[in-house]
Amino acid sequence: MGEEARTFGVSGETIRRDIKALVDARIADAVFGGAVLRADVEAVGLLPVDQRQRVEEEAKRAIGAAAARRVEHGQVVILDAGTTTLSLARHLRAHQDLTIVTNSLAVAQVASTIPTCATYVIGGKLVPSSVSMVGPPARRELATISADWAFLGAAAIGEAGDFASADPEEAEIKRAMIRAARSVAVVADRSKFAARALMSFAAPRDIGYLFTSGGAPAKALRILRRAGVAVEVCGGASWDVEDNG
Repeated sequence: MGEEARTFGVSGETIRRDIKALVDARIADAVFGGAVLRADVEAVGLLPVDQRQRVEEEAKRAIGAAAARRVEHGQVVILDAGTTTLSLARHLRAHQDLTIVTNSLAVAQVASTIPTCATYVIGGKLVPSSVSMVGPPARRELATISADWAFLGAAAIGEAGDFASADPEEAEIKRAMIRAARSVAVVADRSKFAARALMSFAAPRDIGYLFTSGGAPAKALRILRRAGVAVEVCGGASWDVEDNG
């Protein structure tokens, strides 16, 4: 676990806690010195929501709180399907007169508990693992919307700063959400920098903000900042190793 701790700039205890969460969620099996992805798991991004929300749970709460502070009363907010956007939705309960647009049934359920909030659920084909809607009908509905914010999750963040999804249809929905909003933010914890995913949905130029967690590699964050992305590290410092690039 020492290598993982050095890579992310966190303590061994943090790594052990994250591994325990992966094992408890049946995403990985514990082995000597770490964990290995279970053979029956194709991608973390395709796991059911109730399993994914246990991974980096504390970081997702910090990210959700920080992102919610950028939202003003009375705004129109698009929330993507995902466990970090679900955390963000929970932190919007103090806001007034919001309009929330989402393709996530889980997010819509949380939004329904927010006083004075109007909630619109995008229709389409249901993805059981994310309990979300995708497909041409969902993209057509999003094309009619003008929002103040779009908050998107990401299954992976690449070395060049590109943002990726585990599913091609979900990637299409994310692109439609980007087109529908004046300000676009990705909410993704540090583990997404070490992940790999199938389909890119955005380049750094498409994203205005990134909310991530402490332990995200500083080199990757510098690349994003140089590309014009405003990066906010929530709940701790990034792994700060200087480079000449």
